[in-house]
Amino acid sequence: MLPDIAKLRLEEIIHNISDSEIAGLALLDHDLNILWANRTLSSILNLNYDPIGNACQNVFKCECKDKTNCTTLKVLSSGNKHHCEILLNTEKGNRKYIQNTTIPIKDNKNHITHLLKITTDVTLKEEKIHQYDLLRKLVELMQGTLQIDRLLHLILTCVTAGTALGFNRARLFLIDADRNIVYGKMAVGPSDIAEANKIWNEIANKYEKLEDLIKASEDNYRYDSPLHMITRLMAYPLDDENEVVSCIRKKKVIVERNAFNNPHINRNFVNMINANEFVCVPLVVREKALGAICADNIYSKKPVTDEMVTLLSTFANHAALAIENAGAYKALERKIVQLKEAQERLVRSEKLAVIGNMASYIAHEIRNPLVTIGGFARSIVRDASDNKALEKSAGIIIDEVNRLEKILAVVMDFSKVAKPVKVKTQVNDILDNTISLMESYFKSLNIDLEKKYELMMPEIVVDQDQIRQVFLNMFKNAAESMQNGGKLIIETAKEDTYIRINITDTGEGMDAGTLENIFTPFYTRKKEGTGIGLAVSQKIVDDHEGFIKVKSELNQGATFSIFLPIQN
Repeated sequence: MLPDIAKLRLEEIIHNISDSEIAGLALLDHDLNILWANRTLSSILNLNYDPIGNACQNVFKCECKDKTNCTTLKVLSSGNKHHCEILLNTEKGNRKYIQNTTIPIKDNKNHITHLLKITTDVTLKEEKIHQYDLLRKLVELMQGTLQIDRLLHLILTCVTAGTALGFNRARLFLIDADRNIVYGKMAVGPSDIAEANKIWNEIANKYEKLEDLIKASEDNYRYDSPLHMITRLMAYPLDDENEVVSCIRKKKVIVERNAFNNPHINRNFVNMINANEFVCVPLVVREKALGAICADNIYSKKPVTDEMVTLLSTFANHAALAIENAGAYKALERKIVQLKEAQERLVRSEKLAVIGNMASYIAHEIRNPLVTIGGFARSIVRDASDNKALEKSAGIIIDEVNRLEKILAVVMDFSKVAKPVKVKTQVNDILDNTISLMESYFKSLNIDLEKKYELMMPEIVVDQDQIRQVFLNMFKNAAESMQNGGKLIIETAKEDTYIRINITDTGEGMDAGTLENIFTPFYTRKKEGTGIGLAVSQKIVDDHEGFIKVKSELNQGATFSIFLPIQN
């Protein structure tokens, strides 16, 4: 029963608003005890008891912990209504955003007799604000992420994060223009319901900061997860009629709500994604389609609403721009590397040309007197049959002349590396041909040979004789580093736009100083070496627009990796 004071006014207020299903209502006295409350208040606060007769601070726990800042008391003292918003942990363990409006009820003398507290659940609104704020931050983070794989993972994390777009699973497809296909690049999400429950239990309300969420997602991502591996197997021609390809080709959002029973949908695609309801949104920037995001709620069974689709589409536009930026940055990086390599090749070529001209001149100037010395020394040997000491000395002169003539021959070869005459061929065939020339030499040094060729290799356009010379030089160097036997591994593989040939030995290896100088003309650690072989090999590979990498440690063997372009 309401008190007599202001009875008519209070009864009128309560009669008009007590049945409200939108707001929770509570009538408070001067001691802030609840005299009356409607059922909606208990529903909003998830109360498992009747709030009537309880103190305000026991019902609205978060708001009244500190009485000095209690907004309800402020209304009593000021006589003005007050709005506030609080984050409340309810009796049932839920977190809710609650908006409270406290209104003073006054009598005819303008004295406050009661307080009316109007409570509304603004959780959905606050979650939307938080969601949009998180998406804004993620978009900013995307625009600053230039490493493509990290960016793609970030995009899919946003699509699947409960605090962001909140889909259970997301797959990202990209166009490969060279192969004229759409292929699955990456996927994020649980692989089954057990994993889904485990993830939701661990992550729920755990990561309040964006940085923590992203880091946790990156740290826990598995490239060998069933979802990711199945997605990587998905590849379709650009003229295919399945949903993801149509989405990309038509640059149009596709929402499928009953895939299992739709006779017009591509069965192979549905079987691969194994979801009855899903959405595909294109990644489009400046009218150019880059790929698509395909998402579903296979485990939570939460319907894919129009609002979710709109939000995902908006996000996809930002994601497409970020992907284009990352691709442009990667292309720029590649161009810078190519420019640097071209500059290094030019410097090496000019240096080699100067050294070659000088070597040719010196060889020419030395050869004539060397021939004369050799001729006279041989005459002395023939005529000194009775003088053993003279014959011995002349023999030494002849040996040294022969050695100098061999060095001159090598120097002349170095100065006359011909322009390559290129033909289409298979690198495995050149290797086999070169190995056949060296097999007996390997056996004599007790060297085991292992071949690891990739089959179905693309053709390369090279000068076969010159590339064979490169392999001979590499094989000879490897064998000479394994004088007590060892293992030589020859491996071929396709790597981006190159064919990679690895030549790995288990020999003595090289220190950092040697590694730095091995391609310098005339640099050698060998007693009988000329320091020409690797310099010539690098020049030949440079002329074929390729490059050589070397990995080695002292006493740990060495790996020479030769990269030759597939298209030249």
